[in-house]
Amino acid sequence: MAHTNRSVLVVGLGRFGSSIATTLDEQGQDVLAVDISGEMVNRWSPYFPTAQADMTDVIALEQLGVSDFGTAVVAIGDSIEASVITAGNLLDAGINDLWAKSVSKEHARILQRIGVRHIINAEMDAGKRVGHLVSGNYLDYIELEGVHSVVKIHTPAHVAGYSIGDVKVLDRYGVTVVGLKAPGRDFEYGSKDLVMHRNDELVIMGTQDQIDRFIRG
Repeated sequence: MAHTNRSVLVVGLGRFGSSIATTLDEQGQDVLAVDISGEMVNRWSPYFPTAQADMTDVIALEQLGVSDFGTAVVAIGDSIEASVITAGNLLDAGINDLWAKSVSKEHARILQRIGVRHIINAEMDAGKRVGHLVSGNYLDYIELEGVHSVVKIHTPAHVAGYSIGDVKVLDRYGVTVVGLKAPGRDFEYGSKDLVMHRNDELVIMGTQDQIDRFIRG
């Protein structure tokens, strides 16, 4: 099977890895999912390309031709040792766009030290997102790398009926209004003349403090 630099290798077919592989396949991506368990490989082989292999073994990597992949995801969650060794092997094989699931801060620290560019703590990230949604302030929440977040909120009462330019949202609060979705209308990008109404859903970006200050008014 010939792979391009847009091909994605997913290692580990638990709930996390199988979900990633399914999503990539549905998007038309060239994906190969690998697991050490023959049972897991057989379960998912009807849905997307799979292979059984121990990715801690460099010979197995060579046989799969992993150096041809542009991106890899290490979705191993049941063994920190296997996760770290696999990640190291993939980096040695020349895959720089590497994503890896971590199960603890210590695990994440080791992955970071060996050069993994993207570290995902699925449970922590999901818990933080749900916590923000349960608080009732946000309709949706995405934490970006660094200190910024993107959130979806209803227009705060103190800016309802005013345009983004009138309120000077960026200058006054440090928040960028990416756009808004009014009931029954298409999404509109955040120009200065765009008027924010109470039932509109705003998509805004900023630090946590900036966003909270904008919501409070």
